[in-house]
Amino acid sequence: MVEKERIFPNLMRPMKAGGRVFKNRIVNAPMAFGMIALDPDAGPRAYRKIESIAKGGAAAVCVGETDVNFTDANRIPFPPVDFSVHSGRAFEAIGRHASLIKENGALAMIELAHPGAEKTPFEGQKDPIGPCALVRPDGVRVRAMNEEDMAGVINDFAETADFMKAAGFDGVLIHAGHGFIFTQFLSARLNKRTDEYGGNLENRARFPIRILQGIRDRVGPDFLIEVRVSAQEGVEGGITPRETGIFCGMLDKIADLIHVSTGLYTDPIETRQFSSMYVPHACNADLAAEIKKYTSLPVGVVGGINSPEQAETIVAEGKADYVILGRQMLSDPYFPQKAFSGKADEIRRCIRCFNCFPGSPEEGYTDIPWPSSELAKRVGSCTINPVSNLPFDLSEHPLPGASEIVLVVGGGPAGMQAAITAAERGHKVTLAEKEDRLGGLLCFTDTDVDKEDLRNFKDLLIRVTYRRGVTVLLNTAADAELIERLKPDAVILALGSRPAMPPIPGIDKIRHAMDVYYGCKPGKSVIMVGGGLVGCEVALHLAKSGHDVTIIEMLPRVADDSYGMYREALIRQMSREAIRTYTNTRCLEVTPCSVRIADKDGAETVIGADSVFYALGMKSNSADELEKVIANAKVYKVGDCLRPAKVDSAVREGFLAALDI
Repeated sequence: MVEKERIFPNLMRPMKAGGRVFKNRIVNAPMAFGMIALDPDAGPRAYRKIESIAKGGAAAVCVGETDVNFTDANRIPFPPVDFSVHSGRAFEAIGRHASLIKENGALAMIELAHPGAEKTPFEGQKDPIGPCALVRPDGVRVRAMNEEDMAGVINDFAETADFMKAAGFDGVLIHAGHGFIFTQFLSARLNKRTDEYGGNLENRARFPIRILQGIRDRVGPDFLIEVRVSAQEGVEGGITPRETGIFCGMLDKIADLIHVSTGLYTDPIETRQFSSMYVPHACNADLAAEIKKYTSLPVGVVGGINSPEQAETIVAEGKADYVILGRQMLSDPYFPQKAFSGKADEIRRCIRCFNCFPGSPEEGYTDIPWPSSELAKRVGSCTINPVSNLPFDLSEHPLPGASEIVLVVGGGPAGMQAAITAAERGHKVTLAEKEDRLGGLLCFTDTDVDKEDLRNFKDLLIRVTYRRGVTVLLNTAADAELIERLKPDAVILALGSRPAMPPIPGIDKIRHAMDVYYGCKPGKSVIMVGGGLVGCEVALHLAKSGHDVTIIEMLPRVADDSYGMYREALIRQMSREAIRTYTNTRCLEVTPCSVRIADKDGAETVIGADSVFYALGMKSNSADELEKVIANAKVYKVGDCLRPAKVDSAVREGFLAALDI
């Protein structure tokens, strides 16, 4: 039996702030836009996400960004809400978040924001306002705020906070970072005013403090006010940790908690507003430690924390008083519960792939496949958590009528997830894998220098597959004999995929990109034919391993099968490694040491290298022959054998197939 007091003792300690007791030191960052509650389709999904985090053991759960007005503050076209009215559908819908959180033992918080100069310019609405008049790079004019504007914003924050208090929330998180209106005033880079709201830091902090004081005056002393700050902007001339620390020190008698983040939402990858897989975990911990020098308030930190070990160290070393988990709570909302019950090795650790939030058009990502209104509904879809963003309530899904014999063919992510889910539903599960180990295509993560988190996920699936009592048959190709011996009631086919080989002369004489991970020794200079996601990621791995890499891609840009913040992070890493790319370029012929290419105008040239690889898509492994020998059993196809896709599809399809049995 595990002794709880010996498991992450610092994380488990309660914390007092503003007269409230946090039952432990783990809270979640704002998730699921508050206004989503008003959408009849997306609202229930948002409720389930928020509720699951509360059930999972977090001390406090924060509902995501809520604009304080719908004229000069809104970034996403949600229907307007009159926050002066404490009744009606909107009041009840938003308050439902609070009740679900509190019913499950957590403190209920909600984030309030005003983007200031970064407001989305919706037709028919007011121009954005900010500390100074300017013309944004997108041509939108920003009007300098006057005293009337300031009074209006102060009232909007106070009124919205009062609305949330009446709706049942225990406190508000005020978004004072990431380049929103607070940062615009605090930063000498952005605030060029010459009146009492500009110049030295005390003056630049005057309006932000007036907002916070206005909130406190309206909601009283017993309502929590947490202030989210960017410790630094991460750009030349931007606010520094020292300046942010001094500002936080000014809040000791107004606010209750300080939430330390970093960066700017207009450049989220480079400034680390969101940490990518190329950034160390807990990347803001030292910044939080710096902020703590200036304030007596409890200080929390967010930024790529995905393990209880990291979180425990941060609190134990005094770098922060509590940890704030964002995307991690989507990948596993039961993080605290598992950590405190001796099941830390079953936590699905966030892989920082940005599937849950790829960015938004307002942030300059023109390649996002959905407009802001649709994207807001999709926030929270996790690659490695198949339950995230389900269109139905899993608790209402019927349990199996009886235990069945289930055969899973294929030990990649789809097959392992299917086996785990089927076993958890009480079925007798056998998994047959033709290779000598589980993992499928994810076995490459054992080698790739940037795939530690995805490797952790692969290892977790393997570990839990065995732990759930699944009978694993390695070096076993499913055939008629196996089917006859097991007599399964259901068969889940997760046969995976193999490299596609287009009709390019000489392509049969070169190696596939993935062979790099399995003993193939490339020469110093490498050409990668194909600049999709696989080609780019393998190219990056090679470059970081000391190779000179050139990519040939026929499309106008590389990594076109990705988008948003993940693609940006990848491309920036490729640039840092000096990977050369030829786009709008067709490959006409290959040899083991050269490629003949043609540019968009048809001009041909030959490029030489020590080694040439290709990454030109994948092709599903056929299930036709196996299906012929399966009789009297339900058959499901999942993962790449259905159609080549990404890990999220594989995991979700494996889960849903098992859920149907």
